[in-house]
Amino acid sequence: MNKGREHDTRRSNRSPTNVDRQVGRNIRLYRNECGMTLADLAGEIGVSQQQVQKYESGASRVSASTLVALAEVLNVPIQDLFAGARPKQPTKLTKTERARMECRALVERTRSLPKLKSMAKVLKAMSGD
Repeated sequence: MNKGREHDTRRSNRSPTNVDRQVGRNIRLYRNECGMTLADLAGEIGVSQQQVQKYESGASRVSASTLVALAEVLNVPIQDLFAGARPKQPTKLTKTERARMECRALVERTRSLPKLKSMAKVLKAMSGD
């Protein structure tokens, strides 16, 4: 078999993976936390509402440039869009992992220093440290 042909065959398999589905779940989570509708997010990143829906459901893969735009609009570090993603094994986030991710997202989006200090005090008091 020709090496070029093998390479083309592998490249043509563009089906979403478990990572793509987890990224989609995270996009939905952060969009909801921001109080944005599908249409709001779609308008911000320049795609259709249906396309955002496909990203969130894992039916479509998200390009690198769109991931950057999503991270900016959702005000999260890009790596947070990959939280919980494992390349070969589907994983479910535990309740603790999901809560930790939600807390991290809230802290990352907060721009006010007084609010961040208040959040830190509350978290420190609740953690028992």
